[in-house]
Amino acid sequence: MRTRTTDPRRTARFAAVGAVALVAGFMPGTGAATDTRTAEADIAYTCDLPSGAQPVPVHITAELPVTTSIGTAIQLRDVALSFELPRSAFSAAPGAEPAAVSGSARVLTEVSQRGESTDVPWQGLEIPESSLPAAGDIALRATGEVPTITPRSSGDVLFALGQLDVGLALRAAEGVGEAPPPLAFSCKVDPDQSAELATVSVPSQTGTPRPSGAAPEPSGGTTPDRAGGAKAGRAAALSPGGVQPPADCTVMTGPIPQVPKAAHGYMAGYSNVNKLAGAIKFSDPGHLRLNLNTSVSFLKCPTGVKSWLTTDGTLDYKGRAQMPPAEATFLTFGFMPTTAKVELVLEGRIDIGTLGDSAPDPDTKKYKETTTAIAPVRARLYDVEVNGEPLDVGPNCRSASPMKLELVGKGASGAGGPEGYTVKTGGPLTGYADVPPFTGCGVTEDLDNLFTASVSGKGNYTKMMQSPLCVEGVPANCPEPPKPKPER
Repeated sequence: MRTRTTDPRRTARFAAVGAVALVAGFMPGTGAATDTRTAEADIAYTCDLPSGAQPVPVHITAELPVTTSIGTAIQLRDVALSFELPRSAFSAAPGAEPAAVSGSARVLTEVSQRGESTDVPWQGLEIPESSLPAAGDIALRATGEVPTITPRSSGDVLFALGQLDVGLALRAAEGVGEAPPPLAFSCKVDPDQSAELATVSVPSQTGTPRPSGAAPEPSGGTTPDRAGGAKAGRAAALSPGGVQPPADCTVMTGPIPQVPKAAHGYMAGYSNVNKLAGAIKFSDPGHLRLNLNTSVSFLKCPTGVKSWLTTDGTLDYKGRAQMPPAEATFLTFGFMPTTAKVELVLEGRIDIGTLGDSAPDPDTKKYKETTTAIAPVRARLYDVEVNGEPLDVGPNCRSASPMKLELVGKGASGAGGPEGYTVKTGGPLTGYADVPPFTGCGVTEDLDNLFTASVSGKGNYTKMMQSPLCVEGVPANCPEPPKPKPER
C-alpha cells in the first residue's frame, strides 16, 4: 500500500461514526476541511470469476482531508478503483466473447476509530464502457462519489477496504448476434495483508474532555449498536413528511441531511373513477420539479440492511402547483353523458421515499428498490356539460378536502443498467386514491350531493408514467426531458 500523507499514525478502530449516504453525487452541507491530500493503496483481491478464483490487484485513489473537527463531515472525493480482469473471465462465460463491457462496482468499506468500527457500503461506482482489447486482459476503472462520515469524538478515523462486488453488462460486436449475459462476481481481500487506505486526524477540541471509549454519534440523533438497531432511549424519528419506510424496519443511522440536486421531468397517465366505471386521462403531461435526495438513512429490516432516501418536490403548470387540466367523459348514473374538466391541485408538497437493497439479488445481480410517492391533491371540476347542456357548477366545485394520492414504483439498478421504475430513469407508478365528498358545487342550486354521489368513493386505481429526469449537472435528457404517454 502507498499512502501520501503528512500524518502516518495508525490507531485502533472505531464504532459507528458517521453520517452516511448511499447515493452518488450528493454531499451533505456540514462543511469539510480544505487541507487535503491524495491517498493511494494497492490491495490484493481474489475474485470468484466464471473461470474460477483469480487474483485481481486493485489500485484505489481518493482525495480526503488531512484533519477534520468533531461534527464536520469527512468527504472522500475523486474516488477511483482501477483493476484488470483476465480475458478468461469473458471467454468462460456463455456465448461469444463481448466487444465491450460496462457496469458498476460496490465496495464494503470499514471505517474505524478508537477500538470500534462500522461497515459503510460504497455503491454506485460507475464503470464506463471499455472495448475488449484484441489480446490480453481488459483494464477497468470504477469512479463515483461515496458516503460521508461525521465523527462525534476525537481520535484518528481509519478507512480500510473490504469486499468488492462488480456487475458488468457485456455488449456483443455489431452483427454478431445477441449480447452475452451480464457478468457479476465478488472479490475478497487476500488474508494477511493491510487493506488500509488512509486516516483522518480528529483532534480534541479545546476545553472539551476526550471521552474514554465512547463511540462517535451518527448524525440524526441515534446511536447504532452492533446489532443494527437504535440504542434504547434514543428516538429514531425520520424526517417528517407524508411518506415513511416500512413499519417493520428499525432506524440504524439517520436521517442525514443531504444537499439535494434540482431535477425535473414529466408525468402522464390515467385515474379511474369507480362509480362512473371510467377513467380520467391526463394526456397533457404534468411537469415535476424535484429536489433529489434530501436525506438518507440506514435501516435494519427483516430482509437485511436497507437505505432509505428521501426526495421532495412540486408540480408546475403555468406557475401553479397542479396537473394540467384533463377532460373526462362519463355516463353519469349509467345513462347520462357527462363531460367535465378536471384539475388536480397540489396542496403541500410531493414526498418521495426510496427503499433500496444494500446487497444485489443473487439471481439478477441487481440492487432492488421500491419507491413510494405521496401527494395531497384536491380535485376541482368545471366546464361541466350534461346531455350536451352546460351545467353551471361555479368556480369552486372541488373535493371538500385533499385526497392522498399514493403511488408506488418498483425497479432495480446495477449490472446491465436500470430496469422498472427508478426516480431518475422514470417508469410506471401505480396506486389507489380515495376521492372525498364535494363542496362548493352549484350556483343557483346546491349540486354537492350530486357530485358526491356520482364521483366520490374509495380505491380508485391510478397509473402514471414518469419520464427520465433532467438532473442538474447531468447532461442526459437535458434541458428538456421526454414527455411520456399515458398507459393503461
